[in-house]
Amino acid sequence: MTDLGAAQANTHRGAPAPPPAYPAAARPAAFGTVAGTDAASRAAAREAALAALSAARQPSPAAPAPAPTPPPSPPRTPPPAPHRAAGRPRTIGVTRIVCWQLVLVALVAAATRPWPVLVAVALPAAVVVALTAVRVRGRWLSTWLVVGSDYALRDRARDLRGPAEAGRELLRLLSPEATGTAGDNGFLLSRAAGITVVLQPKSAERDLTKAMPSPESLLPPPHEPAEAVAAQVVHHAGIARDRPPRVWLALQALRTPDVQHDTDVQRALGNTVRRVLRRLRRDGLPAHGLTEPELLGTLASLAHVNAGRGQVREDWRHWHSGPIAQAAFRLDGWADLPPAVAPQLLRWLPAKIPRAAVTVAVTAHRPAGTARVRTEATVRLAAAGPEALEAAAGELTRVAGEWALSVDRLDGRHAQGVAATLPIGLTVP
Repeated sequence: MTDLGAAQANTHRGAPAPPPAYPAAARPAAFGTVAGTDAASRAAAREAALAALSAARQPSPAAPAPAPTPPPSPPRTPPPAPHRAAGRPRTIGVTRIVCWQLVLVALVAAATRPWPVLVAVALPAAVVVALTAVRVRGRWLSTWLVVGSDYALRDRARDLRGPAEAGRELLRLLSPEATGTAGDNGFLLSRAAGITVVLQPKSAERDLTKAMPSPESLLPPPHEPAEAVAAQVVHHAGIARDRPPRVWLALQALRTPDVQHDTDVQRALGNTVRRVLRRLRRDGLPAHGLTEPELLGTLASLAHVNAGRGQVREDWRHWHSGPIAQAAFRLDGWADLPPAVAPQLLRWLPAKIPRAAVTVAVTAHRPAGTARVRTEATVRLAAAGPEALEAAAGELTRVAGEWALSVDRLDGRHAQGVAATLPIGLTVP
């Protein structure tokens, strides 16, 4: 017999016998009671049961069925704005006009002189006009001359020490004048522009980028007499997108002609830190100030100089830390974005630029004597080689163009770009 036939035979032999019929006296009392009722009572009970069943099948108006939650829709791209050329706005300063006037006066004075004198005056005059009147990639030639001179004279290769000293050596490389001391609300980093405290907010939300207020909203109101302050929010997303982006807030009290000494600057910084901490607690973002080891470790991690990548080298197009290639970009037009668009772009940039770590620093400050806030956004990309970095840079340019932003690649100034994307505040107020 096959397995299937044996199974069928066992099924027939094991079938349960039908239950025995109970006599009327052994039935439950309820059954006996129903049997003794008359036809009218049975009809009334049937009508009541049908009415109750109909009422139960109808939806209750007091408790409507919950509607399904619609899936979140992606943020909408803002309408296109006029394209801006990379670099600073095309303004002609007074210095350039004075240079052109001097060139004109020199040429007029040399016009009646012998030709050797005219040539000796005309050649330098042509160089001055070219430096002050010709623009390349959105910048004056005189600006590129300053950038090239600084690039040639700057220390562009450094072997940082062990992992424990990588952050300290990096800070010494990017800001040699920096010093520090412990404070009540964290480590106080003193630089030429001012003194900075770095806060790290915490939240129950996975994406702090959505909950973090803008740096402009953290500045003192313009109508209140207050010290010069800068607020910098740094967003970082690693190559592995399984971890949420991390956020740091750097508060910096700037030095002014009236406030220069560290004691006065620290007093202004303490007032700002207490005010911002109260604001963050109200927003559900409790924060704590980083200690010196925490700050130095954060700087090393953000700059990718930890984990044995302390060999720093800078060329014109890249800033290298071991095998990691990095490049910095300034996003011109960030201050013109609507308030609701900037947080969306901060969340979209890492999603649209795969295979690269993305660090975005948005810095806002109000220059002394003005009520207008100056906001700058700098992006730094890090990838496992120049080829992957260039691909990520192309994606950044494309995404920024969709949001009507111009990308200014900081060639020759990538060390400044690295410093601008670290939570250490402004370099020049």
